[in-house]
Amino acid sequence: MAPTASASAPKCTKSTAAVAGKRPRRAINLETKLNVIKDYEGGKSVMVIARQSGMSHSTIATILKNKNKVTEAIKGSASLKTTRLTKIREGPVSDMEKLLITWIEDQTQKRIPLSTMTITTKAKSLRY
Repeated sequence: MAPTASASAPKCTKSTAAVAGKRPRRAINLETKLNVIKDYEGGKSVMVIARQSGMSHSTIATILKNKNKVTEAIKGSASLKTTRLTKIREGPVSDMEKLLITWIEDQTQKRIPLSTMTITTKAKSLRY
């Protein structure tokens, strides 16, 4: 009798990336991105950089497209081992947060006890 597929058949252990023939996803740190940008600005083509780094040409193109974000993150003293870039807040919320932090530090130096309610009230007063 031939074996038949059943509901309790073992699950496939290979990742979908390996089965599909794709490269597995990996996080690329700022140092690597900076090297890609320098190589490109040094005259290397996208395809040459892709072959040397083992990344796809579309990944290299995306890094180059986001060149400004990478350089801003490096200027903003981000670690070169960082793999995720976050948006830097600007505007009234950021200004209010800076003022609130200054106020909290001042209160702490004066040894004035702070509660969540006090901080919330101060934040609301700074918002307007």
